[in-house]
Amino acid sequence: MIGRIEIATGDAGWQHAKPLLMAVWPPAVVATLPWKDVVWAHADWRVLAFDRADDIIGHVGLFLRDAIWDARKVKLGGIGGVATREDCRRQGVASAAMRRAAQEMRDTHDRDFALLFCEQRHAPVYEKLGWRKFDGDVFVMQPQGRIRFDVTEPYVLDMNLTPRCGVIDLCGLPW
Repeated sequence: MIGRIEIATGDAGWQHAKPLLMAVWPPAVVATLPWKDVVWAHADWRVLAFDRADDIIGHVGLFLRDAIWDARKVKLGGIGGVATREDCRRQGVASAAMRRAAQEMRDTHDRDFALLFCEQRHAPVYEKLGWRKFDGDVFVMQPQGRIRFDVTEPYVLDMNLTPRCGVIDLCGLPW
């Protein structure tokens, strides 16, 4: 199924990611979702999965942020925009891209831990990959200012630190 996985900068990878993300989340679908009005950050890096015909079949956005966890400065990695082409789902594409994203954050970018937000229906997929629910508050920036982000659930992946609760301030837009 997967021919190759590559890492691209956020801007360079956008040419591949945009058609996939628009197919997975067309405007009519986004309009029905709880996060429809959220202003999101742009990915710093992208994990792109291609099939053997070199068509994009999966995407994971990577975000690198200096943030705060319980008044302590941390190097945070973020995951967002996880998407798999509809005809390639349940074949390990997202899992492979997520594992590569975690490796990139851990090995290349030396993050303290990683954070993602997900709808509850997707949580089992992330839990199988080692992500754990964060039982605390997450604050983000939005056009109206700093807000508690509770639109979807936060999950963390341990790296140098093992956060399970407390307060995380992303010091910027969510992903």
